[in-house]
Amino acid sequence: MKRIVILILCAICTTVMQAQTAEIIEIQLLSPPEEKINFGETDKNAAIVAIHYSEKEKSEASVLDSILVNNVADGIKETLESSPVFEYSDIPVFNIYSDTTMIGKDMPKDELDIIAEQTGTKIVIAVEFIDINAHYVFEKAKQRPLVTNVNFIVKINAYDVETGDKAIKYTGKDNIMIPASYDEDGTYIPAPKIEDARRVTAEMIGRDFAKRIIPSWETAERLVFYDSYYDSRNSKPGKAYNAAVKEHNWANAAQYWTEALDESRTKSKRAQMMYNIALSCEMLENFNLAIKWLEKAKELHTKIDENADEYINILKQRISDKEQLDEYFK
Repeated sequence: MKRIVILILCAICTTVMQAQTAEIIEIQLLSPPEEKINFGETDKNAAIVAIHYSEKEKSEASVLDSILVNNVADGIKETLESSPVFEYSDIPVFNIYSDTTMIGKDMPKDELDIIAEQTGTKIVIAVEFIDINAHYVFEKAKQRPLVTNVNFIVKINAYDVETGDKAIKYTGKDNIMIPASYDEDGTYIPAPKIEDARRVTAEMIGRDFAKRIIPSWETAERLVFYDSYYDSRNSKPGKAYNAAVKEHNWANAAQYWTEALDESRTKSKRAQMMYNIALSCEMLENFNLAIKWLEKAKELHTKIDENADEYINILKQRISDKEQLDEYFK
């Protein structure tokens, strides 16, 4: 699964006359999938099948596994419905209690036809088998669990209803460690209960699978420099910051930052304004121009050079992602 690189704040600069500082802001980006699947032309064109054990095979453990299969299906459904591909759709989920001999095998064509007839769907996603087990990792004194460790194996197939063939075959296997932590007030938060950890992991599996086959929204972080001394005096950097962060008006922000650049007297300040202009260019989807501004900032050889290098790499990835997204929506 491709992950969006996160830009990390690395320095706070200070001058004699004014306090230079920076802030991490969050933005939403559309990330391309690893696999391209043709879901058809209509909104309601996908269905999810959560397959469980048959009644005669049920035990306390397999009942819980049935719940986890539903959790995977929920994660898939949630991610698909949040994608612009399925905007305003209501993706159905079917629960099928099958014999254990069917688990791990292809879904019969007649069952695909029934689902297609009921929903008009083109793609059926089947959560065919899931195995999730978890255990605690305790402190030496075994007074409380430090980590809830979850191991899972999951098989998910997406079928083309018209042909009955698999559009994608996916087998996931991983180990997830969910540690205890502390909140902002220093209160201890224990590692989650095993049942909760399994369910959270199951939903994560569903979301990660869906992101493999559909464009999905991701939260990314960006660095923005601002001038705390002049911001309080309604300066151009202050206006730019408000336009960008509070009003989401990146065109105005770029104009203010450009004017501030012309008025900046130090290399450090100029480099920061160039960096911010590059951020505006990215938000306006002019990635190549953003890279040019960052390269221009690096020519000044200031403390933000490392940030600029990392940002350039992010923008190059965004250019690649944009090409994939354009091809997907073509």
